[in-house]
Amino acid sequence: MCGIAGIMSAEEKKLGRILSGMCDAIAHRGPDDFGYIALQGSSPANPSSVKKDVADDTGKVFLGHRRLSIIDLSGSRQPLCNEDGSVWVVFNGEIYNYVELRTSLAKKGHKLREKGDTEVLVHLWEEYGTEMLSHLVGMFAFAIYDTAKGTLFLARDRFGQKPLYYFERNKNFYFASELQAFYKLEDFNASDINPVAMAQFFRYGFIPNPGTAYKNVFSVPPGHFLLRKNGESSVLQFWKPYITGTEKRVDYEKLESLLDESVRLRLRSDVPFGAFLSGGIDSALVTSSMVKLSDMPVKTFTISTGRESFMDESEEAREVADFLKTEHRQINVTPDFVAVSEKLAAHYGQPYADHSSVLAYYVSKETRSFVKVALTGDGGDELFAGYTGYLKSSFYNSFGRLPFPMRVMAGDLAAALFSNNEKRDLSDSLSSAFPLPAKGENIAILYHKKWRNSVFNPDFSATINDSHNAEIERFTSYYNAAESKNPVEKWMEADQRLYLCDDILVKLDIASMAVSLECRSPLLDHRFAEFANSISVKTKLEGGISKGILRKLAAKRLPTKTASYPKKGFSMPLSQWMRTDLKDWMHSTVFDNQQVWAQYLSPKSVEKLWNEHQSGKSDHQMRLWVIASLGLWKKNL
Repeated sequence: MCGIAGIMSAEEKKLGRILSGMCDAIAHRGPDDFGYIALQGSSPANPSSVKKDVADDTGKVFLGHRRLSIIDLSGSRQPLCNEDGSVWVVFNGEIYNYVELRTSLAKKGHKLREKGDTEVLVHLWEEYGTEMLSHLVGMFAFAIYDTAKGTLFLARDRFGQKPLYYFERNKNFYFASELQAFYKLEDFNASDINPVAMAQFFRYGFIPNPGTAYKNVFSVPPGHFLLRKNGESSVLQFWKPYITGTEKRVDYEKLESLLDESVRLRLRSDVPFGAFLSGGIDSALVTSSMVKLSDMPVKTFTISTGRESFMDESEEAREVADFLKTEHRQINVTPDFVAVSEKLAAHYGQPYADHSSVLAYYVSKETRSFVKVALTGDGGDELFAGYTGYLKSSFYNSFGRLPFPMRVMAGDLAAALFSNNEKRDLSDSLSSAFPLPAKGENIAILYHKKWRNSVFNPDFSATINDSHNAEIERFTSYYNAAESKNPVEKWMEADQRLYLCDDILVKLDIASMAVSLECRSPLLDHRFAEFANSISVKTKLEGGISKGILRKLAAKRLPTKTASYPKKGFSMPLSQWMRTDLKDWMHSTVFDNQQVWAQYLSPKSVEKLWNEHQSGKSDHQMRLWVIASLGLWKKNL
């Protein structure tokens, strides 16, 4: 797990100092080592050309690496090349099947000098070219430069577990693991904001790939690669999640075998490892495989605040840990929401409003005190229909067909009739009910159509009028592209391509890498995912129970109670805090940064949101947090 950066120029230049600045900005991703190489374009380079300083070197291609050492601790230093120095790589991630790949490549005559996973990439490129990606089991974002072909090859893993951004200006092509690597570049214009991305941010709470908050700055999409040659770039897809739903019955023996194999590969490490253990089924099943496969006691970690106002799963996690006999640590923390939110905002590089990242940061930070690698249960909800919304699709498709003004009236009536927050949520649930796929564009807690109509600045609304809908509505485009006839399967495929990648995995990567912890997600092994996606959603939701398949597996492997636990999660009382402890900070973060959001939102409408929330009339915590996130983002530019 590391940070990478690079520059490809049309002309030979001294760009080493710029490259080192880019890498310094993401040093937290790789605190153990660093290295740079300047390449002349078509000429091979000696491995000894890798330096700690290339400020005075001239070249057309510059590659930089910040290392977090996990495998082959004393070797595999990057940038790394093949035998004759004609192919170079910088790599972020892990290739879990590298042992098998090394054996296969050696049989084909390749000579591998190192013991780690990075070196297989240059030899796979020599052997297969872009087809190399089909051979990889892993999470990855890497750049390969082939001096003989004059080609730069960027690739990102199938689900987008590792980030990779790029942009071009003044005949210079830049790429990096995080957007903040671009901040100090003369060619980067932080004020050139992409209005479509901002419209998406208010809609989803994050910005979907391949766009970013900045015009002409992009993210390599999951399951895609980019080829750069002769000043031209092409982006092509090599994989996407595809829900066939053809299997009506579950082969549990195969499911267990695939899970165990996914975990087995992810236990390859030359440093201590452990697992995030919540009380949920996903992380508990991953941990059960770790215990089954590991010769050593498995270390597990959960955090707790010890406060009733927080919803956490520490008690449930303890029950699972006791049952599996893990070496369990419950770490009690008192989250400093303000400090961590401000810290993480610097790492996102663009607006991001999932505030549960604060808790992800704390569990990562505390876990890093004991281990360098942690396995997680991410992906279970998206693969096995764990979200309650999937069970409500019939309601959305029926009630959502009523005229929109009637749905808004029903929501307003619900708000007037009920005084507690839980019932008031019904107001947004009713007014945001749309048939699929429009429901995916109208999330109840965010700026669904009712709030877009009443809060958006008229000029902003005009800028993103109907002519931009196809570009803005990323959920709809993924939903329509899905080949399944079942609307919930289409919804799940859209979630795997959108929400999983651009919210869940962004949260995990940023929170963990901010403290130099590597997180591995066995459920996102593409072979496991493909098997899960072959199972019919009717089977996954049989009996009206979410994640029923994993519950049956949990009943076999885990304490009886664990299989029946409802989805709970670990959340903070942000709505309450906004009226009490965080009131002054939130007010200043929102209203002292009015120049950041006034081009998108009506100031009077935002003030109304604030007053309604403070009075308890409505719960606008996420709509207000979206605005606050804009202020935190701009503060770090």
